[in-house]
Amino acid sequence: MDKTVQYKRTLNGSVGAGVSALFNGKGRRYYILEHKDASKYHKAGESQKIIIDQVELGRDSSCQIRFDESFETVSRRHAAIVKEGDKWKLVQLSKTNSTLLNGRNVETEWYLENGDEIQLSIGGPRMGFIVPAGKQSLVSSIRMTERLELFRKQALRPYKTAIACLAIILVISIGGLGAWNIVEHNKWLEYQAEAKNTADSLRNGISDTNAKIIAYDARHDSINNADKERYNFLRGKTLSLSSAIGNFTAQAGIASDAALKTALKSVYYIRVEKVNITWADGSTESIVRGTKGYNSLFWSGSGFLLNDGRFITARHVVDGIKFISSLDEKSLVILNNEINNGGKVEFVFGAYSPSHSFTFTNNQCVMNSMNDKTGICEVDYDKDGIDEKYKITIADAGEADWACIYTSFKGSIIANPSISKTLKQQTKLVVLGYPNGYYADNIKALQGSCMVATDGLHNGVIVITERNFEHGNSGGPVLRVKADGTMEAIGIISAGYGDTVGFIVPISNVN
Repeated sequence: MDKTVQYKRTLNGSVGAGVSALFNGKGRRYYILEHKDASKYHKAGESQKIIIDQVELGRDSSCQIRFDESFETVSRRHAAIVKEGDKWKLVQLSKTNSTLLNGRNVETEWYLENGDEIQLSIGGPRMGFIVPAGKQSLVSSIRMTERLELFRKQALRPYKTAIACLAIILVISIGGLGAWNIVEHNKWLEYQAEAKNTADSLRNGISDTNAKIIAYDARHDSINNADKERYNFLRGKTLSLSSAIGNFTAQAGIASDAALKTALKSVYYIRVEKVNITWADGSTESIVRGTKGYNSLFWSGSGFLLNDGRFITARHVVDGIKFISSLDEKSLVILNNEINNGGKVEFVFGAYSPSHSFTFTNNQCVMNSMNDKTGICEVDYDKDGIDEKYKITIADAGEADWACIYTSFKGSIIANPSISKTLKQQTKLVVLGYPNGYYADNIKALQGSCMVATDGLHNGVIVITERNFEHGNSGGPVLRVKADGTMEAIGIISAGYGDTVGFIVPISNVN
């Protein structure tokens, strides 16, 4: 095969393809590498599913298919497998050690076929290249939990050291999850205080300069040429300082005290207060918060009220019964099954802010359920060796993770749908919410922060890094600070990945 495009490791080929596999696995295919020789990192006979568009093989720690130092003829970056259209090709990277495909030397690159054998140098480790048949070759056939682990190992490994902020493990926040990182929060508060001092210093500079100008004008009724030069210098200094404050505020993501206080009044702590069930046989039951044995039904999250009367949150906060992360969540599975067999389940929520509170139900919420999937799972909850079948519906995560209620109330937060789709990389953002319900008793939202990781939207969501907020913030507002210190809502907190990365649903997605 003639060489086409020279191989180059790209962020899109690893992280970008990995994100696509997580949220759009329906049309994507994967392949399996079957290890035929034992090594420190792989057992003989081990099958390794590959869900991203490019992986590297070698002894370097950045390689997704890694071999230990005992394989002396395996180079640090020995070879790569790269997706090209609907096919995959094997690319030779090493300048000193050969790569064999079905016993033949690969000088540059060669397309792979199902059943091919790859060998890294003569006598080196061998792997079988296998493409599953039919629908089993689709990434969507892999359970989400397994996809997450594959994403962590494959999409992120090349950037583990160079880009520490890309250590991602997707955890859909169903509510009441994780603990607030006090250390990181304190770091943010210290940074904010430092930034505020800098801004105050700039403002004082402007004030002092203006005072000099006023005094100067009072002393000089007539301005000669020398005075004009001095006057223009002072005016220039004032304008420069004013511009510096605007740029500093926008770059640092620092809101004015007035803007922050105003926004906090419209950020709500949300929690399930009661669950009303109408079973398929017509009988009814109500379960209230605190009922023993039903903890999985009483989650919490955040939400916010816009100035146009729309109350916004994440869908997984109000429709958590559709976001089952484990079949061990027996109550959720049973109620989900009941809905699919003629029953009805109503969650009653309380929403609490420093200035207002109200109740609502999941049935009042407008949500996007077009891509929800319904299927059959078998679980033996009674441990009697007999699996029971449950029909459950799982909601689509990602860009559809939003919910909206049209209320008669008016909040103080203003949304900017258009800019939510065009944010630039490195834009600093402010996050408000109630992580794990903290400060809910005092009804005081915590402030966090994050930064846009890539320009615009990726698969319908805003990818963020430097995530300085925790689970329970889900559904809370993400705000962009304008040059004048005021804020506008651009998104909804959706999912957090590992310690630093996450996704935001753009406010433009809300109907």
